[in-house]
Amino acid sequence: MYNKQASINSMQKTSDQEIRGTKEALIQDLEKKLRCKDNLLQNGNQRLTYEERMARRLLGPVNAASVLEAQSEDNMQNAQQQNAENIRLQVPTTHVRSRPSSRGDERGHDSIQEKFFQPRFTQVPEDVIIEEGRFCRLDFKVSGLPTPDVMWYQNGRMVHQDQFHKMIVSEKGFHSFIFEAVKSSDAGTYECVAVNRAGEASFAVKVEVIAKEHHTPPTFIFKPQSKKVFEGDTARLECQISAIPTPRIYWKRNNEMVQYNTDRISLLHDNTGRICLLIHNANKKDAGWYTVSAVNGAGVATCHARLEVATHVNKPIPAPKQLRVRPTFSKYLALNGRGLDVKQAFSPEGEFQRLAEQSGLYESDEL
Repeated sequence: MYNKQASINSMQKTSDQEIRGTKEALIQDLEKKLRCKDNLLQNGNQRLTYEERMARRLLGPVNAASVLEAQSEDNMQNAQQQNAENIRLQVPTTHVRSRPSSRGDERGHDSIQEKFFQPRFTQVPEDVIIEEGRFCRLDFKVSGLPTPDVMWYQNGRMVHQDQFHKMIVSEKGFHSFIFEAVKSSDAGTYECVAVNRAGEASFAVKVEVIAKEHHTPPTFIFKPQSKKVFEGDTARLECQISAIPTPRIYWKRNNEMVQYNTDRISLLHDNTGRICLLIHNANKKDAGWYTVSAVNGAGVATCHARLEVATHVNKPIPAPKQLRVRPTFSKYLALNGRGLDVKQAFSPEGEFQRLAEQSGLYESDEL
């Protein structure tokens, strides 16, 4: 009886040891799985596997949570060792922040790392020289993580958006600073500053504003007058124009542009605004309606004049008739083409002497 009872007790001891060893092996196995197992989340609740539920039953909720905390401490130690190694090797690192998952429960937390990058300008504008009243736009591109905030300063003073100054942000980091109508007070040095959690970056650009001139539209002090010239003569079409700034001058003949600065046609002007279209050796093709236009930034002035080109009429001039004088013995013979010699005409002695000379007769001594 005693032997039988002893054998039963030894069998019970052996069974207890085996059960205890099997239990410890199972616990160790579950601990390893818990360290390597990622938490699967769905609708904000943790979904547990069969082994995890068994571990909760065998270890209890507190022990299971301690296993996960030990795992998190190991991860933190590994990260610190890695950072120390990077510092020793002088390897640049990005800014990293760890934050727990908002969807985790009391038994475990996910370690989420965020990387920060300092702002960097990849495109910047050049210095600007612009006339007062014009539209101006400064374009640039900046990168960084998280997306940096951009601020503008004029001569150290912050610039705020208003109806004349706009700040536009487009996709992929492109920004624009817009002046709707540049004023003289907009001149100066502008600094653009981009800031995020990792740091800041900046660049500077100069804006120079040219004062706007006082513009006046062209007006005619005196207008070109219609003229008539003969072929081969020189035609002059003159006018005088007042305008600020000096206008551009255009001449047309019958709605076609006149090609001046040639051998025959030239355009002359001076500082007083006097303008002259000079046409040498005019011909029939030069006749027509001429239009002069003066144009500047303030307006346009136009005037018309007509040029007529006439032809010379060459009529032959008849030759004067010559007087034919027949010889006569009259006392009026002295009247000829050269006039009348009164003394000779009414002198008897002179008449007889002249007649004798013409006839070749002389007075005879015999008579």
